[in-house]
Amino acid sequence: MRQVGIFGKRKSGKSALLHALRKTDMMGGTNFSAVEITGVGKIMLVDTVGVDAPDSTAERSAASIEVALMLIANESFELELAWLSKLRKLGAEIIVVISQADKFSDGGKSLAAAVREVSGLETICVSATVGYGIDELHSVIIEKLSKNQR
Repeated sequence: MRQVGIFGKRKSGKSALLHALRKTDMMGGTNFSAVEITGVGKIMLVDTVGVDAPDSTAERSAASIEVALMLIANESFELELAWLSKLRKLGAEIIVVISQADKFSDGGKSLAAAVREVSGLETICVSATVGYGIDELHSVIIEKLSKNQR
């Protein structure tokens, strides 16, 4: 089964994002891990432990991930950059997500620009709490999965 992993530090909004994604039209059923995406097929959303957790199992999860959502929730994102490098080496398609965007006065745009500048990756600002950016993220996930047919 194809896998989309949600990575980030503890308290970065990983579980909230998983639940927000499940409430969009892209997801169906009641199982919190296996979901169906129209046009892409069945996938598993993997809510990993924090990449900053001691003895993190996120590294084991990363090996089987096809698309990785890397959540960044504050200006201290060096650890997330190191993880982006690991995920790239494993061949994952990466989507950088500025999470909890509703907590930033500019909706996370300044942080997104800073991350984009150092990583070279596009970013999406999302707030699982208010639903901001969820539809855009949904579309990018489908695009990445469609591009990367395994």
